[in-house]
Amino acid sequence: MNNTQKALEKSKGRLDINIKDDNLKKLFQQGSLKALMPDFHENLKQLMLINTAGGITSGDEYNYDIEIDKSNLCISTQAAEKIYSGFGNPANLEINLNLTNNSSLFWLPKELILFNNCNLKRKINFNLSKDSNLLLCENIIFGRTSMKEEFEKGYFSDFWNINIDKKLIHTEAINTGLFEKKYLNSFSTLNNNSAVATIIIVGNKFLNNVNNLSETLTNNENTTSNYSHWDNKLIVRLLSKDSYNLKFAIDKILSYFSEGSKIPRIWNI
Repeated sequence: MNNTQKALEKSKGRLDINIKDDNLKKLFQQGSLKALMPDFHENLKQLMLINTAGGITSGDEYNYDIEIDKSNLCISTQAAEKIYSGFGNPANLEINLNLTNNSSLFWLPKELILFNNCNLKRKINFNLSKDSNLLLCENIIFGRTSMKEEFEKGYFSDFWNINIDKKLIHTEAINTGLFEKKYLNSFSTLNNNSAVATIIIVGNKFLNNVNNLSETLTNNENTTSNYSHWDNKLIVRLLSKDSYNLKFAIDKILSYFSEGSKIPRIWNI
């Protein structure tokens, strides 16, 4: 292998996990993807996902398959996932999460940071049984403004599907081709914000106390947020000037819906 081939070598990883009755039944790790299930002696089990590659760039391939059966689980990541600049084929990230038999999932990865000239295709599938519950939070940061690393352009394709008993109930899709800074500035998109988050909640367990949610939402000069609630589903959208202000707004909402369950400790760092 010559120096050019070494420079172009890409990272791959796979995780295949089964959680049943709140216990780890299967763990297959391959490549740079790892998982830990630390025992915090709390009422909600936590699964930590780790990418030892330190980030994702063009051509990388990552696959997650996670089965959750008769369990209450919170899944987070050890650190923010950084999507670095690259050339050639996009990085591909596919995540499949299956919930059965009255399971509940907090899907709370840390932020996805898009660097200038990134190239990523991501797909997340949430497959739920009718008696299962889901609270997911995904937040995307364009550049790192605190370090003067501006996002100018990049390729970003993102699809999420939520199915209940194999029936599609919700889809989120971003597929703009070349995503440029002007989209961050447009009033119809991010309105001069660089941080965006979506929280989606499905199932009765987390939706017993929606009436006072508006009092928890953050709306000030740095962050705006609002929500919609229909058909046993709630969606919260947040826009912020930076990840710092976005995080505090998210924390308030997660605490509101956690019903005494502690959110991942990594979110407090």
